[in-house]
Order: sequence, then C-alpha cells, then structure tokens
Amino acid sequence: MYKKLCTQKIDEFGRININQEIRNILGIRRKQLFDVFVNEDAIVLKPNNTTPMCALCGESDIHLNKIGYSLLCNDCIEKIKEITKTQK
Repeated sequence: MYKKLCTQKIDEFGRININQEIRNILGIRRKQLFDVFVNEDAIVLKPNNTTPMCALCGESDIHLNKIGYSLLCNDCIEKIKEITKTQK
C-alpha cells in the first residue's frame, strides 16, 4: 500500500521534483541513483544503494576512499583539509 504525500507536476523536460521532506524521510542523497519499476498503474522509484557514492557530494564515477563507515572522494577530502586548516 502506498501513502500519498503530495501531488507533483511533470516539467517541460519530463522531470518530477521530489521535495525535501520526502528525501529526508527516505534518506535520499543528492545525485543518488534510482531503479525505476513500472506495473499496470504505477511507476515505482527505489533508491539504488548498490552503487558506491561519496557521502558528501554524491559522485559515483570517481575514486572513493573508505574513512570509517563512509566513502569520500578526493575532492571532498581536500575541501575538508582546507576547512580544517582555516579553523586552526
């Protein structure tokens, strides 16, 4: 059973916006990949969590470094280094 949270309009490019409330509820990150399923009367989007992504920027087509339980790309690691340098 599905729970209706909102009604959205398809834009001129065929896109549908998923509002922030829904993304927060489902833990959807920026640039996250989705699997699209179609049955007789519904389109179902399910987050694809099998593709490794940077925990900060969402990039997936780059080298990722495992830090603790997170994956971070080199660009985000460099940004963190710069931020920590300026805070000292």
